[in-house]
Amino acid sequence: MDLKENKEIKAILESVKIGMIEFIEPGETEYTESDVEKCMSIMNNFLSEISKSDSKENGMQSVKKVVLELNDLNEKCEYELIETDQREQLAEIIILAGNLKGFNERNEDITEEWREW
Repeated sequence: MDLKENKEIKAILESVKIGMIEFIEPGETEYTESDVEKCMSIMNNFLSEISKSDSKENGMQSVKKVVLELNDLNEKCEYELIETDQREQLAEIIILAGNLKGFNERNEDITEEWREW
């Protein structure tokens, strides 16, 4: 199952990308389209990894990795790249991917653990 091909996930990713690009102001914002592309690459790598996960533990390792990578990228961009709306959408993708793999319930809040990371 290739989660990158899931229609709902693709739609959310596209919305995240558009949201980030809309707020780019050259010389004003601390991020560029290349940072947005890096964010999309991080998410696509996560979706590839979790698609191949064969256990909840492996899936959660992929989740931890993507959360840390997104945090690092956002910090590099002085916390401007990923705003609250995008953060919620990215969390929705991560939770949905886990749900599609059978690692968590769709409405299960698995984000509490992320705060520790």
